[in-house]
Amino acid sequence: MFSLTEISPVVEVPESEYQRLLGYPKPRPLEARARELADAAQNWFSKNGRPWICAQEINPLEIRGNGTSIAGEEFLSRRLRGIFSEAEAHSAVLVAASAGAECEAHARELWEEGKPDEYFFLEAYGSAVVEQLVALASGRICAWADANKMAALAHFSPGYSGWDVAEQVRLWNLFQKYFDGNRPGPLEVLDSGMLRPKKSQLALVGLTRHMEKARRFARLIPCENCSLPNCGYRRAPYKCSPAILK
Repeated sequence: MFSLTEISPVVEVPESEYQRLLGYPKPRPLEARARELADAAQNWFSKNGRPWICAQEINPLEIRGNGTSIAGEEFLSRRLRGIFSEAEAHSAVLVAASAGAECEAHARELWEEGKPDEYFFLEAYGSAVVEQLVALASGRICAWADANKMAALAHFSPGYSGWDVAEQVRLWNLFQKYFDGNRPGPLEVLDSGMLRPKKSQLALVGLTRHMEKARRFARLIPCENCSLPNCGYRRAPYKCSPAILK
């Protein structure tokens, strides 16, 4: 049974990922004022940020009709059902990650102080941190699964294409069930499905014992969407992060 909790993990945000979230073209380096703002956001976070991640394997996982039942919660996403069904997933790991409430609070202060540039760069860095936290958790899950003759699938979250963000509430119910007495940091979900702090993410990582099937369908393996640096379990080159529907 996989379980993970880390408070203030070391987060390495690749420059390329930070630039992507800032909207900079790949060949264009951050210079002058942009470089100053990017460094200021990163330095502030390294001193004041309180990121955290936690993950727990949950089951049973059952494919039912047009949906998926996980530990008693029913999810109606056809894409989630298709991924788990195709890979013959037998359980899933619930992942929660957050850049921390401090990041959001400071960004709000910058905006109220009339510093929109500083606000924008810290917001982008917070997003990059969350992506790296999920990548870090996915890497740990991949390593554990590999050691136990299983394969971990690509992480999938409400709000991604094919999964209505409103179902975040059901994923939140599972989070409360498994982490209510041991939360690494503040986290709550609004009626809309959005999370607070907003630089946070809930995700599911499916597990399958059918290694050959997972290898046959390369899109089921997380490597192309996982930007974890220096991962020893990479089976395919990194391509890009999944698009999130706003």
